[in-house]
Amino acid sequence: MGRIILTLLVGLVGAGLVHIATVFMVPRVAENNAWGRLSALGAPYEVVRIAPLRDTSGQPSAPRQAARNAFSFVDPAFVVAGCRFSLEDGPVEIAASGVLDGFWSASIYDRKGDNLYSINDRAAIEGVVDLVVGTREQIEAIDAMAPFTSEETSLPVILDVGEGYMTLRILIDEESKRPAVDNFLRTVTCAPLDAVGTASTRTSQAGIVER
Repeated sequence: MGRIILTLLVGLVGAGLVHIATVFMVPRVAENNAWGRLSALGAPYEVVRIAPLRDTSGQPSAPRQAARNAFSFVDPAFVVAGCRFSLEDGPVEIAASGVLDGFWSASIYDRKGDNLYSINDRAAIEGVVDLVVGTREQIEAIDAMAPFTSEETSLPVILDVGEGYMTLRILIDEESKRPAVDNFLRTVTCAPLDAVGTASTRTSQAGIVER
């Protein structure tokens, strides 16, 4: 009987310790998700370059060698940029100048990392990166003032979230294409739209920030 009681006590104490450890780890895990890591790279609406980690030899490093604020999952074959945004003050436009000769994909996630929308160069109008992101009410308001038509490249994206983030991935299938891709990424903007559907002066249009 004594052994049974002792076993139960040990089990209860062990379970309690595991629970306490889990509670203390939750904030750290939350800070280390994609939203938290993007927060460390730049301010909201700031387009930042997300580079794969490299060791001292210049080779991509293994995930276990990653720093807490690094995106160790980035494929070295892709050049990746991202930005965080909020729809609480209005819709957001994510756009770039020009057209790339090659594969690219853009994805939008909520703050928890759930994929809400994805598009690539084949699905985009004329292969142009031009997304107008907002809630249903915001998109309908823009469409009422300046209807979206098949003659323009802007694509409306309706989301039911307050905050989210975007990642833009561009494939480098030939090293000679890298300068053109780098120049293209410098034109990417992520900016709130004002009531008439033009970029807000609250946000800098300087383009990408390399980290």
